[in-house]
Amino acid sequence: DTDNVLLVDAGDEMQGSLLSNVWYGVPVIGTYNLMGYNAATLGNHEFDFGPVKIAGIISSSMSKGDIPPLLLSNAVLSAEDSGDDELEKLYDSESIQRKLVLTRDGLKIGFFSLLGKDAVEVAPLAFPVTFEKQTAFAKRMVRELEREGCDLIICVSHSGLSKDKKGRWTGEDVRLAKKVRGIDVIISGHSHSLLSEPLIVKGVPVIQTGEYGQNVGRLELTWKNGRIGVTDYRLIPVDDRIAGDSDVIEAIEAQQSLVTQEILAPLGIGYSDQVAETDFLLECNEQGDFRSSNLGPMIADAIHSYINHHSSGGCDISMVAVGVIRDRMVPGIMTAPDVFRIMSLGS
Repeated sequence: DTDNVLLVDAGDEMQGSLLSNVWYGVPVIGTYNLMGYNAATLGNHEFDFGPVKIAGIISSSMSKGDIPPLLLSNAVLSAEDSGDDELEKLYDSESIQRKLVLTRDGLKIGFFSLLGKDAVEVAPLAFPVTFEKQTAFAKRMVRELEREGCDLIICVSHSGLSKDKKGRWTGEDVRLAKKVRGIDVIISGHSHSLLSEPLIVKGVPVIQTGEYGQNVGRLELTWKNGRIGVTDYRLIPVDDRIAGDSDVIEAIEAQQSLVTQEILAPLGIGYSDQVAETDFLLECNEQGDFRSSNLGPMIADAIHSYINHHSSGGCDISMVAVGVIRDRMVPGIMTAPDVFRIMSLGS
């Protein structure tokens, strides 16, 4: 029954690809609406451009058409600093919401979001916006949604998971499930964790689908006698086995044409043109053995070469932060968008 399907995103929608970054993520929100998203939360990377820019991105997206409900629940806006005034206007108009209540098949379903401790620490440009601590805020939101008569409460948490020394899942969203009663489901993001089955913590299913839109998570719930049950969960790979929606494909292709016209054509290349090829893997895994990386040193060498060929002063040493290397080069042909994903953050 498609009337009982809800599509939700746990944040970091606007960074990471040539299609999104060229226009600061503006095309993404409209496309999300076209794809039928019922809610999307803002993650730390939405603040890579600062609060003024993210407010402008949302306003610009609204001027081009409808946008999905956007959640940013535990943000605290500054009364003294004007740097977040445009964001405040979006809260006042409910273009950004602190909570969302939807009704499906007679059930009231309440949503709220969290930006977690680690996510906040890697969002320095969010200032003067600050964020309430997860546990106390989540308890307050649960009480508020319960007062509104919500049967089901879902936390869309851009906080994440990690593994302990014994390989067991732990982290911020596990602690949230342990400490806050009343949350029925936690849709987790931020940590790029791939859960092939729900992590059940004190009866609360915690799910996360990995990274970069490679999978859609399908969680099937039942409601009986005031209790929810998980009847099915699976990861659906997003690949060519699934036929694309024609309207969405048309929107993406139009954006690709703009990127080609305004960015790539002056360089003499097209969106799908081959620009590189490798027959071996190049990677720099921040969570793995990054000291043995071959991609990290290659990027540092590329920076060194560029500076010494294009500036009068030159440089002796070049460095690159592991955390800004976001993708790998797999064997095969690479296009400009493939190369861009390697270091895609920021403006």
